[in-house]
Amino acid sequence: MNTTTEKIAALRLWMQTHDYDYFVIPTSDPFDSEHLPDYYKVRQWLTGFTGSAGLAIIAAAEALLWTDSRYWLQAVGQLAETDIVLMREGEAGVPSPADWLKTHVKDGQRVVAVAETLTHSLFNELFAALPVDTDGGSRVQLLAADPFMQWWTDRPARPSNPIVVQPSQYVDGTAKERIGKVVQSLLQHADVECTDWALLLNDLSEVAWLTGLRGSDIEYNPVFMAYLLLTSSGEAQLFVNVSSLSAEACHHLQQNGIGVAGFEDIASAVAAQMRMERKMCLASSMNMGIIAAAGASATDFQFVSSPVSELRMCKSAAEQNGFRKAMLADGVAMVRFLRWVDEHPHLEQETELTIDHRLTALRAENSEFQSLSFATIAAYGPHAAVVHYEAQPHTAVHLQRRGLLLLDSGAQYLCGTTDITRTIALGPVTPEERRAYTLVLKGHIGLSRFRFPEGTTGLQLDVAARTPIWQGGYDFGHGTGHGVGSHLCVHEGPSQIRKNVRQCTLIPFQVGQVVTNEPGIYVAGQFGVRIENMMLVAEAEANDFGRFLQFESLTLCPIDLRAADLSMLTPEEKSWLNDYHARVRQLLMPLLADEADRQWLDKATCPV
Repeated sequence: MNTTTEKIAALRLWMQTHDYDYFVIPTSDPFDSEHLPDYYKVRQWLTGFTGSAGLAIIAAAEALLWTDSRYWLQAVGQLAETDIVLMREGEAGVPSPADWLKTHVKDGQRVVAVAETLTHSLFNELFAALPVDTDGGSRVQLLAADPFMQWWTDRPARPSNPIVVQPSQYVDGTAKERIGKVVQSLLQHADVECTDWALLLNDLSEVAWLTGLRGSDIEYNPVFMAYLLLTSSGEAQLFVNVSSLSAEACHHLQQNGIGVAGFEDIASAVAAQMRMERKMCLASSMNMGIIAAAGASATDFQFVSSPVSELRMCKSAAEQNGFRKAMLADGVAMVRFLRWVDEHPHLEQETELTIDHRLTALRAENSEFQSLSFATIAAYGPHAAVVHYEAQPHTAVHLQRRGLLLLDSGAQYLCGTTDITRTIALGPVTPEERRAYTLVLKGHIGLSRFRFPEGTTGLQLDVAARTPIWQGGYDFGHGTGHGVGSHLCVHEGPSQIRKNVRQCTLIPFQVGQVVTNEPGIYVAGQFGVRIENMMLVAEAEANDFGRFLQFESLTLCPIDLRAADLSMLTPEEKSWLNDYHARVRQLLMPLLADEADRQWLDKATCPV
């Protein structure tokens, strides 16, 4: 069974046999991860669409896939040979999956999904509006296990890689102290009225941050598959594949008072807490499989926002220093790579994939390099208009000495996580490319040098980056900035900078946050531009009008000015560029062993 058509046909036959009318397949795992272990990539296996976001609904006569604007162009190509209809999520007139189900599911029909792939919030979002049948029966059934194993014969195993201790010089305090802060936060939580409770966490990055451990169960993310159970009395128990724990990790957990149990014991542990008549609190991202396996219903639990998200939002001095160290390592690799691109005598022989491999190899020369922090986006020419394009052997094009190369990449170092985008002029550019590039540069500088009063939110900050882009008649569909973990996930909540009103855009920014700055412009079929640095929120000044904050650019890498129209920049923008490049030159120059690299850096950071 190789083709998408064959896979959907087999699923439809199974649905008919079991009297199901609609199968809902989100892009998710039991931990609500952004990047999934290969075992849980059911939606990708079934539909052939490889984007990181999407939800499929399979019915007897219809197959639909919802995904957001980042992936529309990609989805069109990957779904072309199937009967799957692309639902452009967010486009005017396109119903949400919940609205589509409400319209199509009739009395007596059944919707089915795999329980562990649905968070409680997603379950409510999708199915809360569905009425009960006239006979009082539910239209939704959740499966304890998915049926895809019978067709996905070469399905990867669930990961269980070694778990190690994160070096103490890069973490905030001890695991025991961090857990204590979570307990105190929940004891003061207005929605938790009792004082005897147990909290279950399933966000793998939160589990890793709290315990001070790291793993590699999910590609690009130094996390491991586990649950963490905390009680109001300060007890902590980690549910994990015990054989994956290194001796050092076992000793670390013992020192910090964290008990260990098998991963498969989580459901019985939850049931035991409920028998003790403790109030069982679940993180709002908890999967419905835990609820079902514990022999309970959703009404037996209280769902709360995890306190961990806000506690780790502001990085400690140790974490900030780790980020700065990571930026030095990444900056050296980027300078060496960019010089190689500029001076390559046969660049036309290189493809989007081979340059990705070259940059990865340069990063890997650093002793603290662990992995990439996400799949590199090396997109040349029209491919750069696909916001999250990922080159494949059959799509990777050769580079040419003209136009723009968009390179969005990052790495995981023991000391910190990086995320950087540079758009590189490989040769002559068109007037529109130059204008768009300069507008993006102005937007990037606008946010970088923005000062704002404490309490300003990401929704308010977004306009600082978009103003010149809007004035030029352009816009972009993705967010302008996201949080970044400390040797953790490259996308970290709880706050974002974007133009959309969401909970994550209404959170006030605070000193110590690390966030990206990545405006862009994308012209379908022609080119794409994005410039991205990571930034630290720092104090600017305090006066009679309050406390003012500003951004410190953490990323250390020259910004290519060959595609810029410098006449469009204001004196203040040029001053920011010169100051930034002077700092890049000062910090990276001593770390470059090759004189040719130093000469290239000197030229690339020359004042304008």
